[in-house]
Amino acid sequence: MSRVPETETSPEILEVAALVRRTLDGDGAAFGQIVVRYERRVLTLCIRLLGAVEDAQDAAQEVFLRAFKYIHRLDVQKPLEPWLMRVTINVCRDLGRKRLRRRITFPEMTDPDEAPAGESGNPYNGLAEEQQKQLLWKALQRLPDKERMAVILRDVEGLTTSEVAVILESSETTVRSQICRGRLRIKDAIDQMTGGQP
Repeated sequence: MSRVPETETSPEILEVAALVRRTLDGDGAAFGQIVVRYERRVLTLCIRLLGAVEDAQDAAQEVFLRAFKYIHRLDVQKPLEPWLMRVTINVCRDLGRKRLRRRITFPEMTDPDEAPAGESGNPYNGLAEEQQKQLLWKALQRLPDKERMAVILRDVEGLTTSEVAVILESSETTVRSQICRGRLRIKDAIDQMTGGQP
């Protein structure tokens, strides 16, 4: 899984910094390489924040349009990824304000013909796990924006608290508090949806 790099001298950061400088010098192909490098990560985060794939695709497109428009504001001494994740979060917030929030009744599921049947050939293997995922995503959608973003970045994306704080432009203490409250709300929401059954 791609992560916000912790060291500012890694080869990846130096390579991306070179692409940023070339973009700033007017090299459109360099920005195209940035898009190729980060499009999957941005789209995945958009899906996790917005829930609906169609909205996420629109948001991801807008992320790269904004990134290209405002890349001159980026401090080239700092890694691109945290800045790009902030742009992604801002675009998703804007999209969420403009459109009515869609409650996800049936999150996307794998085509049954493509789903692995498991060793026993039982098509119902993994059903309980899929139901748990659906409950989790429904619970996440109930969280206030800031808590949902903190929990997704920390628990789903696997970033450290300090990395989340950088992306959300917040203090680590605030992020820890948001994650703690978010986890408690998720537990309460799942308890409500399942009637307290495990």
